[in-house]
Amino acid sequence: MIGNLLPFLMFGILAAALLARPLSRQSLVSMPVALILLGFFSSEIWVWLGQDTGLRWEILRDLVFYLLLPILIFEAAVNINVQQLRSEGLLVFSLAVPLLMVATLLSAMVIQSLVGGLLGHTWALAFLCGSMISATDPTTAGAILNGSDSSDRVVSILRGESLVNDATTITLFIMISSLLTIPGYDLNWLEFAGRFSLVLAGSVLVGLFLGWLFDRIIRPLDDVVLTTSATLVLAFASFWASEHVLGWSGVVATLSAGLTIAWLQRKDLEEQDVAFAFGSWRTLGFLADAMLFFLVGMSITIDMFHIHWLAMLVGVLAAVISRAVIVFFGAGLLSRLPRQKPLSMGEQNLVLWGGIRGAVAIALALSLSTEVPHWYTIQSMVYGVALFSLVFQAPIFSYFSKRRRQK
Repeated sequence: MIGNLLPFLMFGILAAALLARPLSRQSLVSMPVALILLGFFSSEIWVWLGQDTGLRWEILRDLVFYLLLPILIFEAAVNINVQQLRSEGLLVFSLAVPLLMVATLLSAMVIQSLVGGLLGHTWALAFLCGSMISATDPTTAGAILNGSDSSDRVVSILRGESLVNDATTITLFIMISSLLTIPGYDLNWLEFAGRFSLVLAGSVLVGLFLGWLFDRIIRPLDDVVLTTSATLVLAFASFWASEHVLGWSGVVATLSAGLTIAWLQRKDLEEQDVAFAFGSWRTLGFLADAMLFFLVGMSITIDMFHIHWLAMLVGVLAAVISRAVIVFFGAGLLSRLPRQKPLSMGEQNLVLWGGIRGAVAIALALSLSTEVPHWYTIQSMVYGVALFSLVFQAPIFSYFSKRRRQK
């Protein structure tokens, strides 16, 4: 069936390449939204003609988890400014780990209170939904912020937070969804928290070691093509070693490996010496994004909005409320600690609207196992949050960002 799906993926890449420049000149329709619409209409026409698109859960899971996610995570890691990430370390890692867990819990509480019946009144499913809608997207925020000063504090916080919380969210998703597929399993939250902490710590160490090892290997080569090839191997090797050999988190290891090798390479080498290798990853990230958003359009159905509109609305409400709480009562208060520069109300407002849900939330929804109870309701809810974020939240954030730069 992958043969049926391949032409659609290639069409998505071609469409992204042709639309990139025209769409960058206006703010009404973003690239993700355009690709989602193209994916939806092309697949609907194809099915109307009596043809098979090749969409199958098994194919989507393998494609998303073993190809697209490692590329997206590694690309964001090697192209982020590590020094800026360190300078805002407290806020970035607070938003990306403990405050993300708070957002997940708050979202789960809202979902369970308002539409718990749609999920069988199961807290584990509500928590799974909360984790999926709490991940922010570094690629979408980065595209909007392209024209802004890269040294801007809000830019550094948003990019750093989005990068780290993606890995945290994906780890949460994998652990919870895998447990939910075990018949009769009763989730022990204390045991789960311990296992989650162990997985995060172990995966970070795997990435640190492999990033250091590959830096030792490629440094004497002094060849940009070989460096690019080696980093490609590193991205998937770190994912495979952590996910399949050790049973930990592949995405956390990939993130850690990317940050490590980017820091080591830039620490001792000139930027122009590493620009080609790391710049090549932007192309790979562009291709992965194009395929991902096109797949979303293909998997959307009219029935999704007709049957699960309430779940979608509640998901949006949960996402907005939880984001506001962790920004104004979390990051805002933490920024007033000693040795920290306080976030102004305007900066907090930007951090709120800059928490755009996109590629990662959609990737998780696409790869959700059909064995998970109420999987279609959960997928519809996440789609609703991502579409709201891309269609409405992104323009609002862009507007506030431009106003701030004009002052």
